[in-house]
Amino acid sequence: MRPPSTRVSGVLAVLVSNAVAPLGVLFLGWAPAALFGVFVAEIAAVLWWTLVKIPFAAKRPNNAIGDGDRLFGPLQAKRGSVSLPGPLPPGYLRNVPTLLIAAFLLVPLELAVAFVAFGLTDPVVTDEVAGQILLGGAGVFVGRGVKTVTKYFAAGSYRDHSARSVLLPPFKFLFAAGLLMFVFGPFAVELENDVFLVVLVGLKLLYDLRALQLERSETRGVFYRLYGSEETEIEPIPVEEPTGAPTYRTAPARAVALTDAVYQSLRYTVTSGVLWCYGVAAALVFFGAWTFALAPLALAAAFGTLRGVSRYLETGPVEFRCYGDVLVAHDALLDEPQARLERDAVTEVGVSTHAVDRLFGTETVRFETDVDTTPDVQLTVPDPEEVRTDDANANHPMTVPHVQDAAAVLAAFDGGGETEAEAESEAETEAETETEAETEAESETPVPSRDG
Repeated sequence: MRPPSTRVSGVLAVLVSNAVAPLGVLFLGWAPAALFGVFVAEIAAVLWWTLVKIPFAAKRPNNAIGDGDRLFGPLQAKRGSVSLPGPLPPGYLRNVPTLLIAAFLLVPLELAVAFVAFGLTDPVVTDEVAGQILLGGAGVFVGRGVKTVTKYFAAGSYRDHSARSVLLPPFKFLFAAGLLMFVFGPFAVELENDVFLVVLVGLKLLYDLRALQLERSETRGVFYRLYGSEETEIEPIPVEEPTGAPTYRTAPARAVALTDAVYQSLRYTVTSGVLWCYGVAAALVFFGAWTFALAPLALAAAFGTLRGVSRYLETGPVEFRCYGDVLVAHDALLDEPQARLERDAVTEVGVSTHAVDRLFGTETVRFETDVDTTPDVQLTVPDPEEVRTDDANANHPMTVPHVQDAAAVLAAFDGGGETEAEAESEAETEAETETEAETEAESETPVPSRDG
């Protein structure tokens, strides 16, 4: 239950942010274009404060990207947080992919849609109107900021969200504000009728108050069923690490991890959709546009760098600790166990050497299990009580990369690499051998004669 002061501050923030532009139009002689401009400014403010919220969301997303995503998968799978100075809550490395997608794709896209909707109202933006928009925009920016600070940070709402659920309000707000501007904007600008302004402002206020009410109730609307909300995100559960000192531990050398990151970075740019950047650059060079060819090359370099950083954070700081029949991947940078694997769950063991392994004389060990890692695909998000829980301690397949001695890893992991299937096969063989021995013993037992 949120404290009453937080609930009151949220309502006041909504009222203040909605009252700035209407008061300016009705009492200060602002042009109607200023009202729509302030709506665009409010969208920008919502997007900005959303970016501020994303790094601190504590829950895990309900629709994980999956193990097959080389670019963002390793980052989003990270567990653990980074402590920040001052009153800020801890930040989470797993939220970085969502932050990058929002900052470089969703925010520019939403702002473009908002400015297009604003342009369709045929506004007349003079220096005076621009000043009014800036003044009104500053007001709504402060109003949204107060709501973010009091509700999200001070009241601890960041504990109830994942990075994905934080993006829901901007989506809904853009839809509502865009619809209002499309429907009522042209009439208000053309006729300059205060009635349309009152209707527009009233509907906008009702939307914000309704959104605030839905945040505090258990009602699930269309947006929540299609997208989800903080109630449908996954509460993180720590990975259980056995007590006591591990019997064996190994981690890739820093030089090996860095080389592997560079190799995976270059490999990603030629084995993914980024390859088209090289094709565009080659075409531009062919037509003599040398300067323009730098743009797609820079884009390929950005994606490659992101893949390299993601790969290094996936393997570089991770130490693999053997506790007899349990293998734990522990991130030394975050000081947090990332995954665990029990010996009985292993169905197959593979040892391979990749390009980096051959360069440094190392090996990569892969432990397979029968756990289905395919993400669930559903038309709508399940109800909160039906959402799956965190599978932190599930026995997912695990890869131990770039080890100096794979045999030592297998020997430490209880059984020298003998899998469950091999153990069952060996047990069956021993049983058959015992049966044959018993049969042979029975056949060799002398039968007593009648004479005694």
